[in-house]
Amino acid sequence: MTFACEIHQAYLYDRGGVTVLGYLGPISRVRWERMRDDVSHASVNIATRSADCDKALGLAATGRTELVIFRGDERVWEGPITHITYKGGSVEIQARDVVHYLYRTIMKGEYDNRYPNNVTAIRRLDRIIRAELARMEAQVPPINVLPYLTLHETATDAGTSSHTLAYEDTVFGHLDKMAARGGLDYCTVGRAIHLFDVDTALGQTAMLTAEDFIGDVIITEYGMELATFAAVTDGNGRAGVSGAADAYYGLVEILDMAYDEDVMARGATPAEGDGGQAPGVPEPVSIADLASQAQRNLAGRNPAPIVVRVPDNSTLNPQGAVAIVDLVPGVWLPLQAELPGRSLSQIQKLDKMTVEETADGETIQVTLHPAPLGEIDVSG
Repeated sequence: MTFACEIHQAYLYDRGGVTVLGYLGPISRVRWERMRDDVSHASVNIATRSADCDKALGLAATGRTELVIFRGDERVWEGPITHITYKGGSVEIQARDVVHYLYRTIMKGEYDNRYPNNVTAIRRLDRIIRAELARMEAQVPPINVLPYLTLHETATDAGTSSHTLAYEDTVFGHLDKMAARGGLDYCTVGRAIHLFDVDTALGQTAMLTAEDFIGDVIITEYGMELATFAAVTDGNGRAGVSGAADAYYGLVEILDMAYDEDVMARGATPAEGDGGQAPGVPEPVSIADLASQAQRNLAGRNPAPIVVRVPDNSTLNPQGAVAIVDLVPGVWLPLQAELPGRSLSQIQKLDKMTVEETADGETIQVTLHPAPLGEIDVSG
């Protein structure tokens, strides 16, 4: 279903998003996203060009210019252009958000957070991004990303003992790995890259119900996610544990590798107080760190998780309680469902949102997954 929307407009800007080069339009189709733990994309199709649009297109260049999209008066998406297609009298412009600049930046320095230099994953990435993007900001014009880098820190953020050598990875490659297994989340809104822990809510919307979506709400119980005891191993015979036998379920065990298992593959000079291991022998993660990871892995697994959700890419009801400004990946959305045999309120975490406007109107789609349990009271 589509509905009337705030009219989108698209502009071409020079690198950094400060200097306007021209207006792109009128546009026949526009599509843009916000994503958690990935690069978001946008595209604009221009079927009937104006003189101003042709002038702007003459300045468009992949690797230098940026696409900026407005929804009404709100500047909702921007990033470097990566693809331009001319077909007959029409033009399609594709772009990626500003995390693309990290994708094209090599980690030229060594970054060592082995004991005793352990920090949170957020602090490690903040240091790396600021150090490596400094040379990109020294260009004329600058990429204009570092002024908007935003950290959302708490006392329980995941720690890291990662160690990378010079020229081992790109900044984006390392960010993506830490998001996959290091307890870190990230998303981009406009020019701002947000770094936050997987258990941190960037905000909370009003309570949603089935009436806020076009489509069915689903309730599912996941027995394969059940666990009462968790262990995290470093792969070298050492492990940290959490949990015990449950009075009802008994003993249901899970085993995971430490988040920073890549550290184990590289020889390390022993740190003072670590047992005097020989040079070249992988330095172990502490038992306390392993136990902390095991405790995090066990969260939300006892009792067997019951999930209330909407199917991926479900369309929002235009009369619903959530607005575009609320749809930031990492935001938590309390969702209440009343279905035959089940009544459940549960917090969902926004993974992705996609907006598309054509001549028929606008659609807004969202992808959600259950947030960590017990963090926010949804009773009200």
